[in-house]
Order: sequence, then structure tokens, then C-alpha cells
Amino acid sequence: MFEAYTFEALLDDVLRNAPEGIDTRQGSIFYDAVSGIILQIARMYTDLERVFQLVFVTSAEGEYLDMKASEYGMKRLNATSAKYRLVYEGATPSIGARFFHNDTGLYFRVGSDDGVLFLESEQVGTVGNNIPVGALAVPVNTIQGLLSSTFGEVYEYGSDEESDADLRTRVQEKIAGPAENGNKQHYKTWCESVDGVGLARITPLWNGPNTVKAVLISPLGLPCSENIVENVQNYVDPSTKGITVDIKGKTYPVGDGLGEGVANLGAHFTATAADSVNVAVRFKAVIAEGRSEDDVRQEVTEALTEYFKQLVMETASASDIVVRITAVGAMISGAESVVDYSNLTLNGGTSNIYPGEDGVPVVSEVTVDVDI
Repeated sequence: MFEAYTFEALLDDVLRNAPEGIDTRQGSIFYDAVSGIILQIARMYTDLERVFQLVFVTSAEGEYLDMKASEYGMKRLNATSAKYRLVYEGATPSIGARFFHNDTGLYFRVGSDDGVLFLESEQVGTVGNNIPVGALAVPVNTIQGLLSSTFGEVYEYGSDEESDADLRTRVQEKIAGPAENGNKQHYKTWCESVDGVGLARITPLWNGPNTVKAVLISPLGLPCSENIVENVQNYVDPSTKGITVDIKGKTYPVGDGLGEGVANLGAHFTATAADSVNVAVRFKAVIAEGRSEDDVRQEVTEALTEYFKQLVMETASASDIVVRITAVGAMISGAESVVDYSNLTLNGGTSNIYPGEDGVPVVSEVTVDVDI
């Protein structure tokens, strides 16, 4: 908007309009007198351009984007901590007891949820998401009677603070929705406003009139934890009567429909985590010099994890998500630790994998057969 108001352009304009007979050469009294003022005016135009950028949703950043989001009743999602089930023998650790994981250098505290003990990372974000099952959980202080303690399965994945791009997308979706009066977009907005939810797939009339289902996915493109699902359920439509429905062998909670959450009176809402569709990858590889089988496995696993995340979070319709064996092959081929590969299979076959409406692909195993 103010790109033309540069120091050079402004100075040239002033010098050209100087009184006749005035020396305007660089170093002259007139030149020196006006150049400092013009420099400040040019900076003012630069700042003014920046101000205009920060007042629009499409270009606002950081705290200014937070302020724009607050105008629509929205806020940036906070970072959350990774949580793991605590597996132990002997005395039960007390709530708040601290443990240490050697490989990552992270500290964890013991927490409890409905009697289930878990280890919660003291450092928020995704940094604590990759601790393997069975890894030692070392007590910071001696716990009398505790014989052993290890990390169990992931109880809740940690997530980073919502990025500007993701927050901007949510705000724009709410503006364009429109998200109001309990329509489909409104349910999506409600669900995705809860910390730990990166994406909500909304299915209206999924089990008859006045029923709505939300399939919840974390910001990492993985199924949300039970705790986050419960938070969404309680926020949108609490399920206090214990009503459930069994569909295709899976039990779903059903909200009371009493209008005690943000959902309209009479609307029965169900929150559920996405189904994990495990993808086991196996291939034969010629490994680059100086690299190991573990290097290949780690590099390919990281690439696949990012690929699956993009598929889930960026594909408009869940039915269009396809894990293509050609795309997996391209990632393996592009790995720095791999010279060449062959015999690629997904879940033992060579077909593409379709996670379905309620599923998300998850890397379950990467097996590397070394080609000597």
C-alpha cells in the first residue's frame, strides 16, 4: 500500500520541489536539513504498512493474530504435554513424584486419571512423544518399595502451541462457515477449540435424527487421547446418563442432549477418537556408506510420520485419504541413508491403503531387509 514511499522517492520529491536557486546537492545545507526528516517519514510509512498487515486475519502474526482471533471468540490452542501409562512393580509412586528418561533427558511427573497412573512430561510440546514402550522411568528420588518402573503406551500425545497458520485457518473457517446455530461448521469449530484437537470430522445424523458425531484427531494427525475426547464431549454435550450405542462392534457414548454444553437442546452429540489404521512398511534396501540399518529405519519412519500427518490434516475429505505405495516408495528413495530399495510392501501387500471415514494411518512398524 505504501511501497512507493521510500526514502529515495520522498527525498527526490522534496529536492525537486525546493525553492529556485537553492543548492540541493548532497552535502549542502538544504540536503542535510531535509534528509534526516525524510528518513523518519520513510520509517513512518514502513511502520504504517506493517500496521495494516497486522490488522487483517490474512496477514496478522503472533500476538496480533491472537487479538484478531479474540474478536471472534477464539484463542490459540496451548501446547500440551506427552503422557505415558506408568508400568511399575512394588510400591505405588505418589502423585507428583518425578521420574527421568535417560535418552531424551526429560523429566516426568506422576498423574492420575480415574485411577490410571501416567507419567506427564514437564516440558510441553511434541518433544516427549517418541519414548518407546518399556523404556526405564528412573525415579529422581528414592521411592521405598518400588521395584521397577517403565514407560507404558502413550496415554496422550503432546502437541506444540498452535501455529499462526493453523489459528488463521480456524478463524477463516469460522468467518466463512458460517459457524452458528448448531450447524455442521459450528460443531467443527466447537471441537477444534479444545486444547489437543487438531481436526474434527463432523458427521450429522450419523445414528438417526438429532445425532451428531465428531471424529477427533490430534494436531499430529493421530487419534486424540481418551482424556481429550472426554473434554470435548463435556464441552459440547455432556454424557452423564451413561447412554451408549454399539455400532459395528464399537461402543460410542451419547450425549444427554439437554443443552448443558454448547450444543443446542435436543441434539445428541458423540465425541470419539479416530481409529488407528496401522501401516507396516517393509522393504529391502542398499544402505549408504557410513549409515546403518537403524539410520534407515529412523529416517524412513520420520518421513512416513510427516507424510501421514499431511495426508490427514490437509486432505479436504476423509474419504479421499489414500496411503499410496508409490508415495511411500518415493520417500524411501529420497532418504539420504538409502542408495536403492526393492520389494516394498504395505501390510504385507502391494496395494494402496484406504483408512476410511473414521480412520487415520499410523506407522506401526518399519522393517528394513539389508541388501548385501
